[in-house]
Amino acid sequence: MSGGKSGEPSWRYRRLAIYAVTIWGCFQLWLLVDSQDTRVNETIAWGWQVMIGALVLGYTGFATVQDMTAIWRTRSGKPYRDPDAVQPPADWPADIAPPEDDRRMGP
Repeated sequence: MSGGKSGEPSWRYRRLAIYAVTIWGCFQLWLLVDSQDTRVNETIAWGWQVMIGALVLGYTGFATVQDMTAIWRTRSGKPYRDPDAVQPPADWPADIAPPEDDRRMGP
């Protein structure tokens, strides 16, 4: 499930899920605004607010964890790029060229 040219995973299904649940939760809270002020309705409203908050934190937090894991595994600041696509320029001075066994600069 690759995203664009960078190879970063697609967010399509995550976005779809978070938007659907957030809209549903906001609709449920909107229905509770005009209902009776009871302890049950208060608990339902609090539960929806906590769930929406947890989803938003999970949406952003899991993305950060996924990116950090990819950075640690590739030992690169750009973990989703194609490693073969990056080549040193043709006029690159030999005295500052990377070592031959450096795989991050391509073959």
